[in-house]
Amino acid sequence: MAHTAIIGLLFEELVKATIKTPSEAQLEQYTRAALRAFAESQSGRINQFDMHARLDGLEEKARILNNDPLADALHLRPAELSSRSDKWTPETLSLLLQLSDRPVHNTKVEDLVLLEPDPSSATLTWSDIVAEDPLDNQDGIWDNVDFAGDESDEDEVFKSDRSDDSEQPPDSSLLDSETIEAKLENLTWPDDDSGLREIVEAQFWKPIAVTSSAKESEQGKDHPPKLLLTEVQAIREVIFMLLGLPTSTFTLNGNEKLLLSPGFGVRHVSQESITNLLHELAEIGDKLRIVRRWVERETVVPLEQTFQAAIESRLGDFHHNLNEIQANFLKPQLQFTPSLLHLYDEVYRSSRVIQQIHGILMDLKLTSECELPFGILECLFEKTCANQSIGDADGYESMAKLFFECFRTYLRPIQSWMETGQLSKHDRVMFVRKSLKDVPLSFMWQEQYHLIRRDNAKLHAPTFLHVAAMKIFNTGKSVDFLKHLGYEEDKSGRQSLSDYAMTFENVCQPAGLGILSPFPELFDMAFDIWIASKHRSSSLMLRRQLESECGLQKSLDALEFIYLFRNGTLSLNIALKIFERIDHGNCQWNDNFVLTELFQETFSATACIDLDSLDVRSNATAVHDNLLRARRSMGTLEDLRVTYVLPWPIANIIKTESLEIYQHILVLLIQLQRAKYLLQMQKLPKNVSPAVEKYLLLMYSLHHRLLWFTDTVLTYVTDMVLLAGTIDMRLKMTRAEDVDAMIVVHEAYISQLQDRCFFTKQHGPIRQAIMSLLDLTVLFSDIQASFVTQISSGRPEYHRTRECKIADLDSEDDEDKAHDAGNIGVNSVSNAELPNTDRLKSMSDTFVKLHGFVTAAVQGASKAHSAPCWEMLANSLAAGLGK
Repeated sequence: MAHTAIIGLLFEELVKATIKTPSEAQLEQYTRAALRAFAESQSGRINQFDMHARLDGLEEKARILNNDPLADALHLRPAELSSRSDKWTPETLSLLLQLSDRPVHNTKVEDLVLLEPDPSSATLTWSDIVAEDPLDNQDGIWDNVDFAGDESDEDEVFKSDRSDDSEQPPDSSLLDSETIEAKLENLTWPDDDSGLREIVEAQFWKPIAVTSSAKESEQGKDHPPKLLLTEVQAIREVIFMLLGLPTSTFTLNGNEKLLLSPGFGVRHVSQESITNLLHELAEIGDKLRIVRRWVERETVVPLEQTFQAAIESRLGDFHHNLNEIQANFLKPQLQFTPSLLHLYDEVYRSSRVIQQIHGILMDLKLTSECELPFGILECLFEKTCANQSIGDADGYESMAKLFFECFRTYLRPIQSWMETGQLSKHDRVMFVRKSLKDVPLSFMWQEQYHLIRRDNAKLHAPTFLHVAAMKIFNTGKSVDFLKHLGYEEDKSGRQSLSDYAMTFENVCQPAGLGILSPFPELFDMAFDIWIASKHRSSSLMLRRQLESECGLQKSLDALEFIYLFRNGTLSLNIALKIFERIDHGNCQWNDNFVLTELFQETFSATACIDLDSLDVRSNATAVHDNLLRARRSMGTLEDLRVTYVLPWPIANIIKTESLEIYQHILVLLIQLQRAKYLLQMQKLPKNVSPAVEKYLLLMYSLHHRLLWFTDTVLTYVTDMVLLAGTIDMRLKMTRAEDVDAMIVVHEAYISQLQDRCFFTKQHGPIRQAIMSLLDLTVLFSDIQASFVTQISSGRPEYHRTRECKIADLDSEDDEDKAHDAGNIGVNSVSNAELPNTDRLKSMSDTFVKLHGFVTAAVQGASKAHSAPCWEMLANSLAAGLGK
């Protein structure tokens, strides 16, 4: 009460000093308010470190304001103050600082001279005294005085002798060693072990001496005495363990697993419950230890280094939270009782991200070094999706941010590839590889770069990038292709890929989308945006270069003119000249120079065709045999080889295999034109004798059927297959977004032509039957020519000749067919020999057999593949069979 009364009087004086002449009511009101504020105040002592920091700040401010003398003076004072400070020094300095008024501007350094000691009052030394009054001992003042006199000899300690004393130095004295003994005990403090006992008791990790009462209580028990800790001590031990510091409470076992050391307990808490709780905390600490060890491992892969840095940042945040927890538990003004349960809740909440990272590291233990970067990204991606699926918003955000930190590092080589078309030789995570051998320019797009695949044939990239990998691959190839074309892209004003950052905020938090939006879809949309601009611009620019500078459309036009009879008049002129030379027995009909000149002369006015790139050759060896075969079989026309060399950029789109299909189609068109030419070359007479009228009717019927079949197949190939397929291909080619898409469009077009023109192995029987029917037109043309010759000679009678069997038209051996047809050739049949009716009937039966087979086979193919053009062809063939 006395202390409270004194404080009250002090506050009254403070109020009176602050407010001049206050009334009684004001005095009582202000005093009570001040006492209430003082009682509720929780401010502690002044922080001495804060005071030093403020003084240092004041010194720095003086130097900034160009007041170096004051700064130098302030710099020297703390050292001088440290030798004279006491426990109230911080409060004194705080009071002085609060009372100061602009010390940097108002302080006069000259006033410090007043604090210096007066040089006149120097310290008195013995040398000064001896100099003024020498110690000569003339008066005997330094002699030993016998105060006891002669009363007792036993008390005499010193004996003086003036003659001896005069010889000794004045400042020396003799001590009797028997009177004062030098003992160690006289030089030490009394034996008081209370302080040492306090220190020992504070070291709780050492065995504590058991008191007599404790000994009595432990008697009769089997287990040894336990080391009991206070809850605050246990909390500090747990925090040290979680920080990765060595403790005695937690140790590592033989399997390098962090466990609770035996023999420890907490006072006033049951052993079973506290043991379980400490084991849970030890498990968290063990996970933290494994994560720290993974962070410390050495690696040269940038993605792994980024992952380590991200984990280290999370560990730093966790350590900061632990320090705050420790500071809250150890505050003097703590409003609650520290408890391990509270600590466990705080630690579990703060370490959730680290524990999830520990789970990811456990999943990566069996991953090989080459696949570890992809494993990191895939695990983070899957963990993000898992947290979202269970509604863990905090975990979803934490894992997503960690994923994007690592993913941005993975995107750097991808960005370099897409923008420059270059690959780093030391990059082990990129899924694109450049060929080590030199690749011809015409195969550069397909063979210069390759996608890297693992042993299981999967792409050497994270799973969630497999869909977008081809766009990335084609974008880099497009940029490199443009460089080979001599085109350099103007990057000014173009948006870079780095302008759109793949971050959690940009990907997962756009307007109107929350945690319920699936993360994979959000990522796919954002990543498409990231690569779309560069992929679209490079692909569009390459397509423009291919069309404008390289002549893509011009090359496609040239192929149509040369191989697909786009201009029927020009192509038919070439075919007719070849047919005329064959029929007139010109042995040079297949001469390479003659054929090349024929093609070049015919297409000389066609602007899209480069005549220097056009070359025609024949694979025939024996000229005479080849001429005979050409006149008797359609197979010899397959020896014609028309070659058109495409520019190397276009050759990357139109492959050599595709040119082979163009060659087959050209030969098929020439064969159909040859059959039509043979059927239309001579007209059958109308007015004949009754003797040959029946024979003529049979010839008319077979002629009509053969011509109907030839026209039907020719119309089918030119209109339903070539024209429709080419128009569709050219339209899709203009819509293709990159070179790969162009290649796919053209390959699909070629595959369709190959299938619908019956060049595939599956349709081999149909093609063989069609060729047999075309060969039948050659035999019929010979019969027709012989008949016309016989009629024109004036001998219309019909002579019966020997029976001749028609060659097996289904055979694949064209030489046998030509040999069997030799007896009915134009020049081999004499005027006296007319073909008989039986032979025409045999040819007609063969036609019906082959025609029916082709019709049925086409109908079956139409039903199997649902091709409208095949259905139309089958209907047309069936109509021709009935005529």
